[in-house]
Amino acid sequence: MTTKSAIRACPVSLHVFDGDRMADQVFETHRGRLHALAYRMLGSHADAEDAVQDVWLRWRATTKDDIRDATAWLVRVCSNICLDVLKSARRQRENYVGQWLPEPWAPVVEAEAENNLIERDGLGQAYVMMLERLGPVERVALVLHDVFDWSHEEIAPVIERTENNTRQILFRARRKVNREHDRDPTPVPDSEAADKGQVTAFVDALIGGDLQALIGQLAPNVIMHSDSGGKAPAAANPIYGAEKVARFFTGVWRKKAENAVESIAFDGTDYWLLLHEGESLVSAVGFAQKDGAVVDIFVHRNPDKLVFLQHLGRA
Repeated sequence: MTTKSAIRACPVSLHVFDGDRMADQVFETHRGRLHALAYRMLGSHADAEDAVQDVWLRWRATTKDDIRDATAWLVRVCSNICLDVLKSARRQRENYVGQWLPEPWAPVVEAEAENNLIERDGLGQAYVMMLERLGPVERVALVLHDVFDWSHEEIAPVIERTENNTRQILFRARRKVNREHDRDPTPVPDSEAADKGQVTAFVDALIGGDLQALIGQLAPNVIMHSDSGGKAPAAANPIYGAEKVARFFTGVWRKKAENAVESIAFDGTDYWLLLHEGESLVSAVGFAQKDGAVVDIFVHRNPDKLVFLQHLGRA
């Protein structure tokens, strides 16, 4: 099923609804999708939950007689709320210590339901971080077009632009998400999550202390991004290039705590290298690849963000 057919497979006429109870059920079937949409746009689960709660309040308050497509209405309202949040002062990250990474994806619905209701594209670290390059209107437009497969005509009223202006906004957005030079920390825009085999090979080379094997897993222009929020030791700036990244990892690995235990886990979108010290998750490393080589590495050390991966078991 394509993204658009998944979005519009079951348009719902609310004329047949039997009061608020049926409306509540329709909203709950969309909650996971709305959270995933807001997470892509905001990069924060707390902000996403607030946005979905605002959608819920508007859904309960609105007259539903004229709503022919519940999915479209909910996605449009959620997008508008996210647009307002993105424009607000609280979206500024000037006070964040060190590099910022989006919180790891954590679904809010059971896995089986999630597979049916949530579009999987755009939930990885690389895509959400890439969106940080964009202004609020560009970000909303790109997510609706690329992930939800909305047309220019459908996006235009959400961002309050003409259809032609919407085309121009999307054109500019695509140009912005491309790396401009070798020291540009923007993730590769057309990368994919590394598979389990690639992550396993990286970990095996790391455990074996095989620097050349580790370099062989990495693209020459690989970038390592780290986020600790100032709450744990981490690289203050991005690290560029296969040899420098490999040497960083081998150096850190030699100094890890004696009780540290590594594992590989899958969150439904990304495979993660997890490092526990006792019962505490102290590091999580995600990988994006292109043409079989790792192009971006995402190192999470901030305990406030690691909590979203605490539930994961071995893949």
